[in-house]
Amino acid sequence: MAAERIRDERNRKSTQRFNLVIGVVMVIALIVAAYRAIPPPRFTIATGPVGGSYYDNAKAYQATLKQEGITVILHPVPNSLDIPALVNDRKSGVDVGFVAQPLSSQTYPDTLSLGAIEQQPLFIFVSKTLGAADTPDILRGHRLVMPPERSASSEAALSVLARYDVTPANTTIAFMPIAQAVAALRHGQFDAGFFMLDPQDGFIAALGRDPALRLMSLRDALTLSRLDPALHPIVLPHGVFDLSPENPPADVRMLAATINVVARKDVPQTIIYLLLQAMGEAHRGSSLINGAGAFPNLVDLALPPSPLALNYQKNGLPWAYQNLPRWMASLVNSYLIIGLTFVVLIELWSSLRYFMELCDFLFVHFWLGVLKRIETRARTGKELRPGDLKLVALAESALLKTDRRRRSEELIGRIRSARQ
Repeated sequence: MAAERIRDERNRKSTQRFNLVIGVVMVIALIVAAYRAIPPPRFTIATGPVGGSYYDNAKAYQATLKQEGITVILHPVPNSLDIPALVNDRKSGVDVGFVAQPLSSQTYPDTLSLGAIEQQPLFIFVSKTLGAADTPDILRGHRLVMPPERSASSEAALSVLARYDVTPANTTIAFMPIAQAVAALRHGQFDAGFFMLDPQDGFIAALGRDPALRLMSLRDALTLSRLDPALHPIVLPHGVFDLSPENPPADVRMLAATINVVARKDVPQTIIYLLLQAMGEAHRGSSLINGAGAFPNLVDLALPPSPLALNYQKNGLPWAYQNLPRWMASLVNSYLIIGLTFVVLIELWSSLRYFMELCDFLFVHFWLGVLKRIETRARTGKELRPGDLKLVALAESALLKTDRRRRSEELIGRIRSARQ
């Protein structure tokens, strides 16, 4: 008996130690989960060059998110084609960026699209001394300027020019920062300039009102868009720069690229939801080439859409972010499904435990019933059969480790005493 009490006491202390370890591990896990769910108060956007449309869009997001207590760091990138690689690289310090070209999810596996935000036309401003031609082949042999070579503007411009055999081999093509390129074109240092910018950008307005320049209307815009699916044919309405006198004097056929906001997959969901909200405020209105409500959208995407963007488009801002403090909303939205799953598992475990207790109860009472019947026969002097002795041995083995062991030992003792 003493040995049994010592063994039971050891088992109890061992169980207490195990429960304590499990409790400590769970508390640590909860603290780590809470820390990971609460987003940092800042993130970085790769914007493209200062003065460009990407930079202006990022400044708009920055102003909106500042009201939510989020600091947006603007990281200008002269070569905008480098932005996707920066976003995809966890070590770059860049979390979000803008792209104007289709991307491969195999090349950028850790980056997703948050949505298309606008179309940016490829503006071709030409010196009026070159005449009124509407195809870029008139530019062959002249002096052309455009933004840095690894930019969306230059990539699109060079692609279009190559269709007309206008190449660096037969034409002077210079690359320089946007502000410098615009100034050089307006001072007559170049015969034409290519700029992919928002129609309402200040540089475009200045070039559009320059009396020495005209905006080329691309006769072959539809055909070029078929040859390069990344570019779409659009029409810039006449008079967008000035209505009296009309400037431009007629509708201008152009090519445009769809701009996407992309983010790395590990950016906290709170940041993503607040950024999606800022994107909606900045881009849902009408523009010179699009009607109200056309953007943001998840139609013309550079990469697969973020699940959070899909959820936001379908349901809007989650309830938690609308009604709870941001830190609490982060916890609820991050771990609600996990919490519900945990509760369901606990309920299933409880139900299973009760079921096992019921099975144990029935098991014990079955064997006790068998022993009672055999004990009654032995006590009344009836001869026990060989099968009865086998049942006694099975019952003794089955009840050895149950809480009814002592009762079974009493019955078995009486049976054996009656046989003697």
